Amino acid sequence: MKKLMENWNRFLNEKTGDLRVKGDSEYFRVDLVGVGYAQGGQHLRFKDCQDDVDALMKTPEFQKAKEKYEANNTTEDIVKDENGNWVAKKVPRRFNPRFYDVENAWISNPEMRGKGYGKEIYKAFIKQAVEYSKNYGGVFIGAHHCTIGSGTSEAAKRVWKSLAREYNSSGDVIFIGL
Repeated sequence: MKKLMENWNRFLNEKTGDLRVKGDSEYFRVDLVGVGYAQGGQHLRFKDCQDDVDALMKTPEFQKAKEKYEANNTTEDIVKDENGNWVAKKVPRRFNPRFYDVENAWISNPEMRGKGYGKEIYKAFIKQAVEYSKNYGGVFIGAHHCTIGSGTSEAAKRVWKSLAREYNSSGDVIFIGL
């Protein structure tokens, strides 16, 4: 079975190219060589999709990730004790997931369009955003229009609609707890 999977992966790589990541946690690009790419970066929030973020913050997945993060991450704060003395006390660190948007995605080879490669490239982008967000306890990933109010094509909206069925999502925003 292992040999079969190795052959299958080699066949896919010959057919579609290698998956490559360029950049860093602030801004990166995922290339599927010979097919296309997705690129984007980190943001402080999704101002044009705040309702979607608020809805996701009420989901069990978000609450579970928040509880896990706060239980395993503490910081010291100076607080008054019951006698009015200032003391150092460990408190949960504030849960602050990262936000990434897919700024641009493109299938450069027209023969490859409409065959699911766009979705696979978005999934690779999501996987990389998750990797960059491990120390933050969670990550929101959204369409580009969530940051600037426009810029998401109809083809990209179809990909987001498809992704929404596979992830904890609201509108064009997904949340992954880590």
